[in-house]
Amino acid sequence: MLAAIILVGCTTQNVNIFIPARLDRKWGYIDKTGKWVINPQFEDASIFSENGLALVELNNKYGYIDKTGKWVINPQFDLADDFTNGLASAELNGKWGYIDKTGNWIIKPQFDDAYVFENGLACVELNGKCGFIDETGNWVIKPQFDDVRYFAENGLASAELNDKWGFIDITGNWVIKPQFDDALIFSEKGLAPVKLNGKWGFIDKAGNWVIKPQFDDALIFSENALALVRLNGKWGFIDETGNWVIKPQFDNPFNFSENGLAPVKLNGKWGCIDETGTLVIKAQYDYVRIFENTIFFKQDDKWGIIDEKGSIVVKPKFDLVLPRCL
Repeated sequence: MLAAIILVGCTTQNVNIFIPARLDRKWGYIDKTGKWVINPQFEDASIFSENGLALVELNNKYGYIDKTGKWVINPQFDLADDFTNGLASAELNGKWGYIDKTGNWIIKPQFDDAYVFENGLACVELNGKCGFIDETGNWVIKPQFDDVRYFAENGLASAELNDKWGFIDITGNWVIKPQFDDALIFSEKGLAPVKLNGKWGFIDKAGNWVIKPQFDDALIFSENALALVRLNGKWGFIDETGNWVIKPQFDNPFNFSENGLAPVKLNGKWGCIDETGTLVIKAQYDYVRIFENTIFFKQDDKWGIIDEKGSIVVKPKFDLVLPRCL
């Protein structure tokens, strides 16, 4: 559990960009020009967290380095995650706990699984049930759910019980009773994707349908007030009223990045569109990803960098980039 897969693409607020890249089976870090800033030497590598530390693997153990490549927390954990809010979950001898930036246990390993802190709470699993703890390790919501997702800014989290999903508050009480086949988190726009009878729609925090279930798949609304949805095998973007902004036409897309571009797959190849749906970088690559407004492309099994006009900045030479975001 180095880090969670991202629904909406990879973004951080780092000023100095350190990008994980792999060459000859070893991971290091490059800058936006493709120059090595930390030489490849690790078995795995994550992006740098807000505290300036990055999770890396060496000799099948996980630890944390700083931006000079020096060990801050020596590799000692069986698995671990990125730091959020000053804490990182880590596994040792089959149990998960939380460490601080010095590597000391703040919450001793005792859980069967543990996830990142969001809005002051973290989901943990114990004896097959999920609950939430605070940053001192005290139970806020005792383990009682079959599955949960983290709390959104509106104070609600989706939770599963007996194969049905609903939404709970920070006391663990049901605000929206379990009734859905699946449920994602609420976005900042106040809508959550939920699945009912095989179709996805969007509800508000009262549980009322804002966009009726009609899609084959759906993701949460992003900051630009657009949501990715799939219909009849193709993906497009809708607004908060459920109207199509970009009609379903893509085989596989990602959400828009801060540079206003979104990677999309069309007829087996990847390119980028702008927020009008116009293909601004021709679909010609095997893969495209965006991180910190840097566009990475894969061609002939190697990764390189292109600019926003599609011109090559760094020729494809890396085996892999951004492992925690792909």
